[in-house]
Amino acid sequence: MIDTHCHLNDAQFDNDVDLVIDRLTSGGVEAVVCVGWDFKSSVKAREISDLNDNVYYAIGVHPDECDDYNQFEMEDLLRLKSSKLVAVGEIGLDYYHNKDNKFRQMEVFESQISLANKYKLPIIIHCRDAFGDMLTILKKYAPFKYGAVMHCYSGSLEYAKEIIKLGIRISFTGSVTFKNATNLHEVAKNIPLDSFFFETDSPYLTPEPNRGKRNEPIYVFDVAKAVAKLRGIDEDKLIELTDKNAKGFFRI
Repeated sequence: MIDTHCHLNDAQFDNDVDLVIDRLTSGGVEAVVCVGWDFKSSVKAREISDLNDNVYYAIGVHPDECDDYNQFEMEDLLRLKSSKLVAVGEIGLDYYHNKDNKFRQMEVFESQISLANKYKLPIIIHCRDAFGDMLTILKKYAPFKYGAVMHCYSGSLEYAKEIIKLGIRISFTGSVTFKNATNLHEVAKNIPLDSFFFETDSPYLTPEPNRGKRNEPIYVFDVAKAVAKLRGIDEDKLIELTDKNAKGFFRI
């Protein structure tokens, strides 16, 4: 199975990242995408990928870090890209923590979309409390020739259908395992099978039944199990389909 979005570059893994990678490998996780959120974490993602055959990486500046965005720094990383660099991300808009700088967030988001297009890479989108502005920007740049996915999807079914029409994929995290996530359950049950895949966003959003523990890529199976149950489909078959989606998207 593939964990399409994790943060092995997070400080929570500094003391045991090798053990975490051993666990995911022995547990049947075929590959993971380690995702950056600023320049330093993007470099760290690349370094972890260089040392591990089954770790791929993405580089990008999260909207919370947009004030420190330097286009030339990010382009330097893109020029040095290897075959294991599979996306630009995570990038996007987040008005939950700060909406006073939303115009800067939009500027940085669009700059990174342009860089992804220049270097022929898909984008990994972060969106929180910014769905209106996000849709406006997505419509501006659609269709996404090299691919786009909205990670850790938290919007409505109607919004999901709207962005899927634009050719954008959706990625589910451990949030879909939570009993009170009824809107997300509706999304998981009703969108096309070729439009989504799975992630952990570890070390965050640990799925049931391990909620309360630090999240790890090995728990991606719990996300798949929950969606398979919601859809009434065999878990192994669903994993086969969504892994095919992920491999095609990230060119793994």
